Amino acid sequence: MALPVYAEADPLPDVPDEVELLEGEPETAPGEDTAPPEQNAATPVPDAATPEPEQSAEPEQPAPAETPEPTAEPTPTPEPAATATATPTPTVTPTATPEPTEQPQKMYAARSVDNVQAVSASANTYTLYFAVPDNWSDCTVVKIYAVGEGDPKKAYYLDMQEADKTKDGRKIYSVVLNQAQHYPHGGLNGLEFRGYKENPIVNENPVYTIEIAKVGNNPSWWKTFNPKDSSYIGGDYYDGESGSWSTYTVGHKYFAGKTMAFENKTSETLTDVKAWFYEPNEKGDLIPVGNPIPLNDIAPNSTATFNIPDTPDAFCSFVRFTESDGDKDTEISEYYNFYNEEVTGENQKRFQYSEGQCYCYMYNGIEDATWGRPGATRIYYDATFSKMALNGDTDDFSIPKANNNNKETIYYRIKGDGVESESGTLVKDGTNEDLYYIDIPQGYSSIIFSGEEIGADDTTKGNGVSTAWLTIPTDDKNCFYADTNDDAVYKGTTRGGYWAPKGTLRDAETWKNTDTTDTTKTKVVDIASVPFTEKPNTKYVTSTLYDYYTDYELNGNNRDNYDNDNAVNQRHWVPFRQFDQAISDYYQSYVNKNTGKSIIYPIYTGHFQPSDWAPKFADIASTLNLYGWSSYNIFIAANNSNFDIGGKNEKNSYAFQGIVADKRDSDGDIVMNGTTLKEPHFNEEFLTSKNSKNAKLGEVYHNVEFPFTQKEVFVESDQKGKGVKYWWFDSSKTSLYLRKDTNSDQLYLGNDSTGETTAEYLSEASHNVDSASDPNKVSTPYGFFPFNETTTSKSAVRYNYGYGAKLEIPFTLTSTGTVQDNYGNDIPIRFYFSGDDDVWVFIDNQLVLDIGGAHARVSGVLEFDQRDNKKNTVTSYVSRVKNSKTDNYGAEDCDENKHETETSITYLGTTEKYYKNASVSIPNLSTGKHTLTMYYMERGMWESNMAVAFNFPDNNELQVQKEVDLTNVTDDDFKNCFKNQKIFNFTIQNQATHYGKTDAVGPNESGTQSQKVNLNESNIAAATPGNEYDYIFRRETNPWPDSGNENEQVLHWYARFTDTQSAAREKRRGILTLENPINIKDMRFLTFQVYVDPKDHGGDLSLNNLYLELLDENNVQKGSLGTTGINGATYGSVEVKTGAWVTVKLDLHKMKEQGGFNNNVKTIRVGDNYNRNIYFRDFTFIPKAVPSKMTGFTTDQKEIPDYGSAESGHLENAENAQYTSSNDTDTQLVDKDGRFVLEAGETVTFSDQFRRGSYISLKEELNQSLYDTTWTVYENGQAVAWTEPTGTSSSHVTFGTPRSLDGQKVPADGPDDDRTEVYVDEDGVKNDGYTKDEKPGTNTIVFRSYKDPDENSSTLTKLKVKYVNTVKTGGLKIQKKAAEGEEGTINGTYTFKVTFNDVGGEGLEKKDIIKYVEINMSDGNNPEHTVTITGIPVGTRYTIEEVGSNDGAKLQSVTVPDGNYADVINNTMVEGEIVASENPNDPTNLKVTAIFTNTQRKLINIEFNKLWEDADGTDLSTKNPPDTIYIQLQRRLASEKNWTPVKYPTADSPDYVTINRGDYGWKCIFNNLDQYPVGGSADNNYIYRIVEGTVEKGEFKQAAEDGTITIDGKTYVVTAEATANSETDSETGATTTPATATDGTITGGSGKIELTNTLQNPKFALDIIKKDAEKGENGKEVPLSDVEFKLEKLVETTTGGKTQWVVDENYPFDNTNKGSITGITGADGKIIDNPFKNLKPGTYRLTETKAHAGYNLLAQPIVIEFTQGGTCSIDGQVITDKDKFTQSGNTYTMTLTVLNRKTPELPHTGADAPSLWLLIGMPLAVAGLLIFTFRYNRKGGRRH
Repeated sequence: MALPVYAEADPLPDVPDEVELLEGEPETAPGEDTAPPEQNAATPVPDAATPEPEQSAEPEQPAPAETPEPTAEPTPTPEPAATATATPTPTVTPTATPEPTEQPQKMYAARSVDNVQAVSASANTYTLYFAVPDNWSDCTVVKIYAVGEGDPKKAYYLDMQEADKTKDGRKIYSVVLNQAQHYPHGGLNGLEFRGYKENPIVNENPVYTIEIAKVGNNPSWWKTFNPKDSSYIGGDYYDGESGSWSTYTVGHKYFAGKTMAFENKTSETLTDVKAWFYEPNEKGDLIPVGNPIPLNDIAPNSTATFNIPDTPDAFCSFVRFTESDGDKDTEISEYYNFYNEEVTGENQKRFQYSEGQCYCYMYNGIEDATWGRPGATRIYYDATFSKMALNGDTDDFSIPKANNNNKETIYYRIKGDGVESESGTLVKDGTNEDLYYIDIPQGYSSIIFSGEEIGADDTTKGNGVSTAWLTIPTDDKNCFYADTNDDAVYKGTTRGGYWAPKGTLRDAETWKNTDTTDTTKTKVVDIASVPFTEKPNTKYVTSTLYDYYTDYELNGNNRDNYDNDNAVNQRHWVPFRQFDQAISDYYQSYVNKNTGKSIIYPIYTGHFQPSDWAPKFADIASTLNLYGWSSYNIFIAANNSNFDIGGKNEKNSYAFQGIVADKRDSDGDIVMNGTTLKEPHFNEEFLTSKNSKNAKLGEVYHNVEFPFTQKEVFVESDQKGKGVKYWWFDSSKTSLYLRKDTNSDQLYLGNDSTGETTAEYLSEASHNVDSASDPNKVSTPYGFFPFNETTTSKSAVRYNYGYGAKLEIPFTLTSTGTVQDNYGNDIPIRFYFSGDDDVWVFIDNQLVLDIGGAHARVSGVLEFDQRDNKKNTVTSYVSRVKNSKTDNYGAEDCDENKHETETSITYLGTTEKYYKNASVSIPNLSTGKHTLTMYYMERGMWESNMAVAFNFPDNNELQVQKEVDLTNVTDDDFKNCFKNQKIFNFTIQNQATHYGKTDAVGPNESGTQSQKVNLNESNIAAATPGNEYDYIFRRETNPWPDSGNENEQVLHWYARFTDTQSAAREKRRGILTLENPINIKDMRFLTFQVYVDPKDHGGDLSLNNLYLELLDENNVQKGSLGTTGINGATYGSVEVKTGAWVTVKLDLHKMKEQGGFNNNVKTIRVGDNYNRNIYFRDFTFIPKAVPSKMTGFTTDQKEIPDYGSAESGHLENAENAQYTSSNDTDTQLVDKDGRFVLEAGETVTFSDQFRRGSYISLKEELNQSLYDTTWTVYENGQAVAWTEPTGTSSSHVTFGTPRSLDGQKVPADGPDDDRTEVYVDEDGVKNDGYTKDEKPGTNTIVFRSYKDPDENSSTLTKLKVKYVNTVKTGGLKIQKKAAEGEEGTINGTYTFKVTFNDVGGEGLEKKDIIKYVEINMSDGNNPEHTVTITGIPVGTRYTIEEVGSNDGAKLQSVTVPDGNYADVINNTMVEGEIVASENPNDPTNLKVTAIFTNTQRKLINIEFNKLWEDADGTDLSTKNPPDTIYIQLQRRLASEKNWTPVKYPTADSPDYVTINRGDYGWKCIFNNLDQYPVGGSADNNYIYRIVEGTVEKGEFKQAAEDGTITIDGKTYVVTAEATANSETDSETGATTTPATATDGTITGGSGKIELTNTLQNPKFALDIIKKDAEKGENGKEVPLSDVEFKLEKLVETTTGGKTQWVVDENYPFDNTNKGSITGITGADGKIIDNPFKNLKPGTYRLTETKAHAGYNLLAQPIVIEFTQGGTCSIDGQVITDKDKFTQSGNTYTMTLTVLNRKTPELPHTGADAPSLWLLIGMPLAVAGLLIFTFRYNRKGGRRH
């Protein structure tokens, strides 16, 4: 707390006439004083008498000074330095002046020099320059309004003239001031820049105003134009955008003619090096300045010098370097801006040129190049802490001196043996305003840093002006981090500090104690290590402590060692200066980034003495420049206990409300009121790392057990409240200190009490003292000092007054919000606080009690009475409240003078009155489980008090906690994959052992109900319809139905091809369109089931490849956005297996959605990236299960559910057991399967859900491939080390085999304590299902205490089971090799892109994780040329590809050594899966994953594509062409005739490539092919072609010379077409086509070869053999000669509506025969010179026109049909005998054997002659062949 101090006071309070509020702050009420105290007055004010403090006299306010011109309401102006609504003195940014050349801080390029006035001042004039800010773009007239004397009536206007433009195009104006007229005393009392539109009239209000100091407002403000004065204004150029002063220069000429140098630190000579200079034009493009400066060849370890161009028009600000190999220049540097200006272009960097210091480019490769001093070692000095001045407290002893004429100069001196000592100034580093450096030549060993010049080797300067002589480091600790001022400045010693690597977090405690053997390390806070033993009847509340470091502690010191000086001074009152300044920067940064926002009540740590008494804070305010100080009354009201916002005194015991917002943010953090900015004192990230000081500003202690004991603390005089016990802590009665358990490192608050509890034990280390450290003049003797246990002196300066605490108390209420006392009175459930300073209490995320501000003891109460229309309402009371300016809290005090008493409460016998109350509504307060979070802060400099009491009902609890141990996971991206992931499935079962049946409360049936998609009423369609050969999505009867549901309809999805990148979804999706949209606004989950047949060749299903998309009526999508599957959106882990219906549960909150998604789901789209059949069913949208009521506070065991076990006598799923989560405020339910799901870091609590003595089976569904899992059972926060208490027997349980339940792996299926509950045969207690002492047959624990199973000390059971899953990890190792014969020529640096997905095999990532790694082939420390990535979760998929090199080498091949779970893709990429490593984070333990081989030879790529077409050119790609083809890449030289197959991708590959059809056809790319032979050149390029063939027994058979190839029985002609690719030169941008494409070949570059397979019409031949049906002599066949056959081509015609076949008279059989052709058999019975060939598909008629002598003709013709598909039918019957209907290539031959008999004698009856048989292949008598029968008559007539 911060009490007022009545010390010697300044008689005239330094309160100026008028100061406006901070931008965005509420306006001040009339008459209120918000002015800041006087700062840096030009003339000192004499002291006068001090007003008596008890009179609370307000200083009389002088009348406002008259100003010559009224100022209109200004328009907001740029931040941060000056604003239109506030006029604090702008922060002057001094100009850096490193020696020996004085340099400007910032330079600007001049657009033109014609109209630029002379720089700065002559003897009697001074030129001011002003660059307008961005928002003045429409300003046409700029004036200054200034006054050079104290009298504001002498203010004047001057027009400014446009003089130039800044680099970013803003106008620069100038004006010349005449000393006699405008600044007769050498400076100004006020200065404003004013902007107007068009031509302003006299006294017209400006449109824009920037006030450096408001004219007439603060006549004490005084700035001169003399750089040697301490009050120098800071320069002649004011930048309205950045708010800073600097020296104006005309263009980039400042360093013209100065020396630069180039040092070659490589081992190779650099040839033809050139230096190029540039200047940006108005667009920012860099334009070369003159010709490049040749530096010639530069040998290793040599330096070349040159000068910056110095011609009249040689403005330049950038330099770069190149070398040349004779053909072209190669960049060996970035583009460097040597004026240290902001750069935005690609490959642009910056540095501050300094002659003699930072002028040499030291080159050791582009990635290892710096600017500095050649041959030197660079060390740094970090002035973050040492730069703060102590003006107003002591003299200025800062480094650099804050008041050194605005020159931020740090001096140094170096010395060493055998070298001459050297002095100079450090150079300011361009990357950090507090970082300076020096390049130290060789031979020097010691250095001293100083704020003043050091002239001798034996000199140091005290009071922190200099450091001691320091040893120059030779390791990576290259930066000296200087200490703060306290205590060197006050003790007169040199300034301390430590060495550490540049850029590391400031942490003196760590870096000053790096010696691991030193047992005397200084710790900022002493934490005693004492065994922790839980006390009985004690409630331990989980808390977090925040310790804020003073300047002394920031130096790594312990306050126990602080000077025991109790003087009243600023050193002791404002010891948190660095911390407060970081908070100020934190506030200001937020305001700068959020236009229109302000921090309404900025708060800080320390005692800020009002200006009514000395020593006033105003004396040192300018050195801190704290945000909000300009609004004096607000600042003091929020940061000092005595004054309110109206400047009224004696408000010590008043709260100041409105500092923080009434809602916490989404992270559960408190934020500053009116902003989204986290309150800094409770922002761990700010405290420990992310702050403007880049320092560890404090420490945060998590999971500190805070003990509360029971006491009747609220008993009225009439004994009302008697018997109601509260959990209670009061620092005036009990001293507690932060301690650590010796055995477990558990943090807790404890003391040395030997009693049963910690209560009412006091220690002198917690004795309160006043500002003079007097322990006898305090309101409360003992206070709360958790960090002060080792303090031995009652000295305020050694007490820790800067800390915070956060207490989190889960609670439920009784139904009425009351409990009864001994007399039957209803007493409200209460939470009580009394003490100081700030306290804010939240229920869930809602502020309910505000006791903010620095104050003495203030009390606050929350009452939870839910009766009389107070349901879901909490009422807060505060004893006294200061007036404030926020809308929520009113503008007047709440005390006995202004208000009636709202309520009164008797605490420990003392009646307290409360004058302010408020009611806050909390949803479900009366039924749900909630968390009360109290934030407490001590930030004054004496006394600290805390009393807390509450009587929330308590419960039996079982907690389940999930922790994921990411020790082996080394990368944050992978660690983040395990955050916010509900993936850990648990099942819980329960068997009650006592009492009867009690049903669990089910979900609220009146809320949103589940909705199942009706598949029968939905439209089902594939995205590619009409092609079920490739894509299927249709409704089918379930092939694997559940019993009794055999006719169930399910959805069948199929895709023929694989699409691993999910790039062809538009073709593959199955689309389910709902008849009626389903609104999912109040839905939480989507469940569905999938089935994959184990026989399906698609293999196991993966959620990483299964996608589901939801579309609203406008086709706006939700789900599977940016991912290849539904990974990352599941609720709980899903074990996907084949041969079973698997339920997938998606969390709708995790599914990404496009903007505008309206939650009305009209369409569901599903699919998979692999070729498989998937069946879907039961799409159901489900709301979050919410119980109809919370069980509330109860310890009546028989009212707790038994989940059906009381009747079954077995373990039953704990369906509808209610639990709350540490990550969710809602009460949730266990599902019907006994399942609940956790995420990492989550703890769920089952309150009064299981009866004491019941059995609990708790199992996690383990993923043993990814995790090693252990479990521990805790009781009251302590691990159960042994299940049987020593020397204890129990009447309730038998112990079985005692065991430890701490860190167990076995049994793997959950905890088992081997205890058995004792059966109780007692009416009203016994359970019909539990009839004897018998433990269930599975792993269980008995829900009872382990320490006291009979509950002798407590009636409550509180157990926790913690599961720790340690992630298994592996890694990968990439190796770079040179191509064979090129070893030693591949010396560059190669960059690899590694993309990870499907993290852990569970798809945990939200998007692909991409890492870039490099291999430097010139790195001698890496002879194997490998790089590793370790700590990757097992099961993660990855791809590796080379994406860059700096030596022009090309990737030749990629290989994967045997034994890796990886494959090579396209010879450019490796795809694989991470497997576990024995030592996962040891790179030496990894085998090489992939080898990338590079070559300097020219490489090319050839793309391949396959087309299919019919003979008529029709596309056949959709007519089911082959799925697989085989091609061979071939090459030869022009001088060669034979083609040589190219084995691809490696020499070990087959000489052909198999191409499988994908969604987009048959494609592949041959990457990284040699353009010419090894050792050759582009004069003799390879000629490449691609041929198609077939593979038989592993051998490739190329297509025929004429291009014909038969695939699947069809003949194609393969033709090739080649296209050369164009290429763009990376340097010139020119586009060329180096390759030549000729006759389907590629030569001399990259290109594309396309093979087209044209289906050939089949050709048919008819071979006829004429034989006698009877065998001749000796059984020989008798061929018949001279038989004539005629073959006719038929065509179908329609005449008169009648269809008939006629002869096609125009069909050409050959050149002479049309319509028909004849053939005659020879002696062998075959047609002579068979003309029946080359027949086209169609229908033919074969007629026997002449018979062999003595034989009859066929009675009828034979009809023969040949089809396009290569089939043959005779008289309508398809021929299947492949011996007779044969194929050779594209020609099919039908062999007909015609058997005739001799002419028989006519029968006597005149009947028909016998039949003549025509057989195909063999006579009729041969078994079973096809028989054709033809009739004839002897007259030649045909009959049937």
